[in-house]
Amino acid sequence: MPLIAPRHLLLLCSLTVPACKEPAGSLEDDTGTTGTTTAPDPSTTMPDTPTTTLDITTTAPGDEGPGTTSTTSGTDTGTDAAGTTTGATECGNGVVEDDEACDDGLSGNDNNRFCTADCTLNVCGDGKLFVGWELCDEGAANSDEYGSLCAEDCQPGARCGDHKLQKEFETCDLGLENGGQKGDNQGILCDTSCRAQQLRGFITNDGFTGALDGLFGADLKCKAAATAAGLASPERFHAYLSTADVDAKDRFDKVVASLPYVLVTGKKFAEMVPEQNAAGPLGEGISVTEYGSTLYETYVATNTAPGGISFSPEENCLGWSSAKPDYTGRVGFSALPIDSPDAMAWQAEQWWTGVKSRQCDKAVFHLYCLEL
Repeated sequence: MPLIAPRHLLLLCSLTVPACKEPAGSLEDDTGTTGTTTAPDPSTTMPDTPTTTLDITTTAPGDEGPGTTSTTSGTDTGTDAAGTTTGATECGNGVVEDDEACDDGLSGNDNNRFCTADCTLNVCGDGKLFVGWELCDEGAANSDEYGSLCAEDCQPGARCGDHKLQKEFETCDLGLENGGQKGDNQGILCDTSCRAQQLRGFITNDGFTGALDGLFGADLKCKAAATAAGLASPERFHAYLSTADVDAKDRFDKVVASLPYVLVTGKKFAEMVPEQNAAGPLGEGISVTEYGSTLYETYVATNTAPGGISFSPEENCLGWSSAKPDYTGRVGFSALPIDSPDAMAWQAEQWWTGVKSRQCDKAVFHLYCLEL
């Protein structure tokens, strides 16, 4: 039974218990003399149970009178200023709860920031662009495959236009200059599909006898060399070669005159076929093989005079079909280092296309292979 404060007991006595009241009559007699009065026996005067009670445990807060107390039962979670029950998990309240990875509050949570709108961390691959950290995020579509809009590291994927040369898929990439008229530092243009506006050429790494199986066989050797080296479109390579009745220039008359020629390493060696025919190659000449290695001072089967015309009806190893020592073939001298003492004579006298003749049984006949 709870204890009752004395003032509460006085109130209870004044309202409910007659025995607590002063007995009838005065403690002072008629003569004014104070006497002794025996207190009533509570067992005979107090009722067993008060007839009226005051429930002091259920008075509403604020309604109790002076000196009264109230008690409540149950758990109160309380509410915040917005009316949200405190202690409840809610993304956006600025408190990181157990089921949240972050919470920067309603003003901080954002799908473009560190903490997303659903209180998860903004990570690469979730399809939500983290501004300032990611340049792209396509979610499950992120891929390192060529042409992807977004790579797996949330950086733009390898593609045409990224100003990076992906040799497996491109022959040039000038970025914003693709399709323009400026070109690279050699003046070679790049189209919008990252194809360089150029043609390629090389000297074969291998030498052959004069038995090339004619012009057709010489072309096959160029294609085979390009294939072995892994060059793109190897079928486009043909031998720069003349017979008694076929001029080398006529074999390349379908070439777009405005396209320059480059070595397979990318260095330009001629502005165009007509200019090459008239003035010869630029710089050191056609000095690189299909594998990209340098090959200087090498004999090349040509039977071709400056200007791309046939040099001789005899010096072509019987139409480039014989390896007999009785026949000869006209050869050029492929290339010289730019600092060679003979470099000026090589250029001025067009040694690249014709310098001497060699017997057809000698395996010294390399080929100039140019792209059509």
